[in-house]
Amino acid sequence: MICLFGGTFDPIHLGHLHAAAAVCDALALDEVRMLLSARPGHRGATGATARQRWEMLVLACADDRRLAPDDTELRRAEGRGRPSYTVETLEDLRAGAPDERLVWVIGSDAYRDLETWHRWREVFALADLLVLRRPGAELRLAGALETETRQRRVERFTAPAGQVRVLEAPMLEVSASAVRESLAGGGTAAADLLPRAVYTYIYEHHLYGVIGDA
Repeated sequence: MICLFGGTFDPIHLGHLHAAAAVCDALALDEVRMLLSARPGHRGATGATARQRWEMLVLACADDRRLAPDDTELRRAEGRGRPSYTVETLEDLRAGAPDERLVWVIGSDAYRDLETWHRWREVFALADLLVLRRPGAELRLAGALETETRQRRVERFTAPAGQVRVLEAPMLEVSASAVRESLAGGGTAAADLLPRAVYTYIYEHHLYGVIGDA
């Protein structure tokens, strides 16, 4: 099984790491690939360069050997000089491992926006989707995505692609945007939301509007 936890990680924070560790525990995995998005086609510009986000990701994963930083999508997007798309990443992986189970991890909020993704229906043909949901929260869907999910939803993955599993996972109430706002405003809350090495890196490189030392 190849399990992929994709994100812009702008910056990578403890919420990301906590969720990835929960996936490792739930699926009894030795590794989750932390796949850095370069320039997602469905999102705007990010606050740090791709290279800086990659360096922060490497620092953040250093304390958990199960979390493996992966810059495959970043390198491909830089080579093509255009936005990166999940479906293309999965196509490349599927071509190299036609019989391997691919699992794409996605938060419930992002999953609700799946219909805005480039060639979104084709994602199902390439991988299983593991949707992370906070305990007690509802996964409210509509339209074509609701239909696709209802038809594909399973309790356990049994196929190399095409299935959707919802995993209730306790997650920290933190977002990258909130972290950036705290940093830009000079607040101290970000220190409790970031790995120490990442927090130090942000101040050393004066990212997200920070001033002074960590």
